[in-house]
Amino acid sequence: MSKLYFFRHGQASLGADNYDVLSSKGKEQAVALGTYLAQKNIQFDRVFVGPLDRQKDTYEAVKNVYAQHNIPIPAAEEVMGLKEHQGIETMKKALPDLLANNPYLIQLQERSRANPELAKTNTLLSFQYFLGEWAEGNIIVEGMPTWSSFREEVKRGLEHILKQVKKGETVAAFTSGGTISAITAECLGLSSEKKIADLNFAIRNTAWTTFLYSAEKFNLLTFNELPHLKKEMITFV
Repeated sequence: MSKLYFFRHGQASLGADNYDVLSSKGKEQAVALGTYLAQKNIQFDRVFVGPLDRQKDTYEAVKNVYAQHNIPIPAAEEVMGLKEHQGIETMKKALPDLLANNPYLIQLQERSRANPELAKTNTLLSFQYFLGEWAEGNIIVEGMPTWSSFREEVKRGLEHILKQVKKGETVAAFTSGGTISAITAECLGLSSEKKIADLNFAIRNTAWTTFLYSAEKFNLLTFNELPHLKKEMITFV
């Protein structure tokens, strides 16, 4: 039986020009993850990583900590199916029309204008609403990938990874919250795309979800583990 760890990346740079960069806290989280894994002497037979910088940099941070402890870790194979959905990019493109026509999003924007301290919270609420509608197929944005195409790519990526895994191996995959949500959905047979998208908001940065794989059986073992971070270091974006 093989054990697969799917790690979410460290905190990204929400609100910056380039979201796909670990924040200073995200870098600390990634080092804390590597330190915990090294102290537990968790060794991996195979490592996979998504194509995004925040995914790769989280892996590199863990790799560096392992090197400091003289623990070997394989070079990572890049898998496109571990890439995150493009919900943020899609929402940015759709936002002008939505803010002209959607009462809920208009209300959130007005509340932010009245009280700037609520801007961050309302931005996350807006994104959560958009992601659910996008996942259900209620919002289609021309020129942008759909949620269903993202789900298909994750499925292909998971199939690719499982084909590589040999009996009794311990495997690491560095990816994102939406991807882990989609993989969990594949494992559990979840059918509500909105609920699958909502899982994205529960998965904490550098948390891991583990699965057991044996004889074509793929089972969930743990979800959203985060023993290496104290409360003040826990983030969700």
